[in-house]
Amino acid sequence: MRRSGLIACLGCATGAVTLALVNADAPHAGGTIAAAQHITCRVTIPPRQPAPSPAPPSFNYGNGVIRISLHPRNGRLIAGRLPGGGQMATINPDGSIDAKFGWWRAGSGKIRISGRRLDASAPPLRAHVPDGYGRGFQATGLTFPTTGCWRVTGRYLDSQISFTLLVVKSRLGP
Repeated sequence: MRRSGLIACLGCATGAVTLALVNADAPHAGGTIAAAQHITCRVTIPPRQPAPSPAPPSFNYGNGVIRISLHPRNGRLIAGRLPGGGQMATINPDGSIDAKFGWWRAGSGKIRISGRRLDASAPPLRAHVPDGYGRGFQATGLTFPTTGCWRVTGRYLDSQISFTLLVVKSRLGP
């Protein structure tokens, strides 16, 4: 069985996240270790001071028509248990990852959300956008089929925003 572990995150503050992943079961002269595989993901970091908008300030990324509360602010979505307790996202039995995101739109009607993995082949992101929300806030559930570097696009009316996240699994497990 192949297992990968996180070795480093370089340049996280600049929005370019470089990870070195190792295959912990690869053989070498002294036992098992592996050569590193480097993945670069240019994540979206929301501005410290979002541009003026009719949306509440917690919706920190977007424009005057569609915005998202982009958390985590460092561009890494960690699925599973966090060191301080709690979770950002849930790991499903099939290995996919579910996360909730709050959006804001300048009217009523459905937000359309799509997403694709940038660093490898994977099925597309699945989005659940429930009915029952009027103007403004819109709760959504996003399912990332795999870990990796993901580009997500939300569309409302003639406006759209896109952001990039690095989706990883916690070393602490589900």
